[in-house]
Amino acid sequence: MLAVGFALFLTASLVPPAQAAPLRSFYELTVIINDQASPSLAFTFDLASPFNGTNPVTEAAILDLTVGLDDSLVADGAVNGTWSASLTHANGDVWINMTARISAAALENITASPASTVFATMSVHVVYTDDQGARPRSIDRVLTFPLNYRPPAPASPLFAVLLGLGGAGMIGLVLYVGRRARLEDLYLMHDSGLLIRHWSKSNGVGRDSDILSGMLIVLQEFVRDSFREPHGTLEHLRFGPKQVVMSRGRHTVLAAVVRGRYLNGLPRRLREALAEFEASYSDILPHWNGNMDQFPRVDALGVRLLHGRRNGAAA
Repeated sequence: MLAVGFALFLTASLVPPAQAAPLRSFYELTVIINDQASPSLAFTFDLASPFNGTNPVTEAAILDLTVGLDDSLVADGAVNGTWSASLTHANGDVWINMTARISAAALENITASPASTVFATMSVHVVYTDDQGARPRSIDRVLTFPLNYRPPAPASPLFAVLLGLGGAGMIGLVLYVGRRARLEDLYLMHDSGLLIRHWSKSNGVGRDSDILSGMLIVLQEFVRDSFREPHGTLEHLRFGPKQVVMSRGRHTVLAAVVRGRYLNGLPRRLREALAEFEASYSDILPHWNGNMDQFPRVDALGVRLLHGRRNGAAA
């Protein structure tokens, strides 16, 4: 028995240990549809990576996105119903934006039959390489979504069962027609209460930006003192259809004003963007005197979150 045990141990010891797969680029695709300005539509192709974009070996030397549209959609810059974007040296999360509109024929169908739901279909094809431009990987999705969906009166689980959906089917339908939150404003604030920068999706700067940023800082400190949590932070506020999502660093606070329900990883993106900003200006922020000229690249943060990463593309 001892000899058998020794033989098994010896055999196992001679087997080389399994090698971990080498790091390389990796992406998962989420398509976000914003129809608040219908018949104009905004699409974000969210390519999420498990890597933070700082390691060169996780870079995709080439990343190509191709979108095929049916006759119900017309995309800006599309050729024969096909829209495409190409990126180089993509690393970490990437967002690619596409704008489109409902076609005249589809609008006629919607007008002629307002009680009927008109659907659109698009195909999405992504190909990305490793850091050497080799070993391509691909992602393929086919999406069908309503162009004129209007939520009905609240349905009961019994109603869903009668439709043949079942309880899970009703939940799936609700999630399917839900629209992701739209980021409208960003406030970057110093912990002294001074506003560093305000970005707005509407391309306008509100006249009360400084007042609002100061109030958010005061509110953060009030909550921290009231709950006796010196290292805690207020992260989320809701008022009507809007939400304020906040991330706090060592010396700054980044607040995003969004409209809608589903945040789709926004808190993580705020934390990452703020960490990069503070790392870039770690020698300035502790003693910042209000001089904006000391942050020459600050607008890259707003562009990254409002319009996609620096290596994103917008049509």
